[in-house]
Amino acid sequence: MSLSIEEEFFPIFRGMITEPQKTIRKSRSASLGDAITYFVIVLVIYGVLTAVFTGILGQVIPFFFPAVEDLFSAAFFLVGLVISGVIGLFLLGAILHIFIKIAGGSGGYTETMRAFALAGTPLAVIGWIPVLGLLSWLWTLVLVVLGAREYHKLSVIRAVIAIFLPFILLALLGIAAALLFMIDPGQVTISEIVSFTG
Repeated sequence: MSLSIEEEFFPIFRGMITEPQKTIRKSRSASLGDAITYFVIVLVIYGVLTAVFTGILGQVIPFFFPAVEDLFSAAFFLVGLVISGVIGLFLLGAILHIFIKIAGGSGGYTETMRAFALAGTPLAVIGWIPVLGLLSWLWTLVLVVLGAREYHKLSVIRAVIAIFLPFILLALLGIAAALLFMIDPGQVTISEIVSFTG
């Protein structure tokens, strides 16, 4: 292994911010366990900073930033964040891997998970800051594209399509579901639906 994620977390963390392509390439031999460990540490940093930040702002503007009441609540939040984050890593990793393979990716599931885990770095950097947190997700997607290109030997265009397409489809499904809930069933008949779709 050229670079151990478990033993050199902070060099990798710093590298994903300053030299992401080089760091992704150096981490090529990291195992699935290494990737998960890195992602968990990122989640813990993100969770602690989020709890502290909202706790401080909660004293000033409690309506928008409810403060964490005690250590138990903070610990519960942190544990829940890590568990849900790891589950999300596996599920989204599986979805992304399917699209990456469709796009012609040559790597395995571990390569996809490694790319996704490393791409989570922006969460710990700015993900806990209101407004800027939204930018962290875009930053994450860019890093996933870089990882997919490196680990799966994809062109930039294929990597972008493979990574962004599932999120676009999920967004469209969400919009469609919202529109369905907005429609009053009593106002729409089957014949009208058929005539509209036909």
